[in-house]
Amino acid sequence: MKFKDLVDKYAWDDVQAVLLQLYPDEERSIEDYWQVYETLRSLQPAETKLRICIETATDSLDGATYEDVSGKDGTTRRETAPEAEWDTERGDEEASFGIEFADWAEWLGMEIDPATLARYQEQEIIGHCLWEMTFFGYTQEKIKEFMDDLKDRRQNSERYTVEDIEKLFAERNEI
Repeated sequence: MKFKDLVDKYAWDDVQAVLLQLYPDEERSIEDYWQVYETLRSLQPAETKLRICIETATDSLDGATYEDVSGKDGTTRRETAPEAEWDTERGDEEASFGIEFADWAEWLGMEIDPATLARYQEQEIIGHCLWEMTFFGYTQEKIKEFMDDLKDRRQNSERYTVEDIEKLFAERNEI
């Protein structure tokens, strides 16, 4: 099952209720999420080898758990970083890729990992994906602007300051 199949299967009201259960602080941005959902329903999926995986992860700083949304395509960790010294078990694990910057048409074309389908309700999968795909903005243009800025800073060896990050999240909440 592809993400597009899930988006087409459920009305916004069903998704909104679950999204707010998963992320209650996002109520202030619910109209933005609705706009994203309507955009997703209008897009055609793009071909991709990635599949959406959702797994419980633990924050290394505070020990809190959260649901991590990533993409996997069968590539092992060793293949992504052959220069690293991997033990057999870790090196042979499937690598996870951040997909928050992926084009939304690509998101729609991603298969949902069978383990994710077995573990989560379909509306929960949509909710977690919506949160992940809008982490840097509620439009593809805003996300691209952030990604371009990130690339520029990296090329110029600039780092984000605490003030930069606070401004980013303040802008996100004003959209």
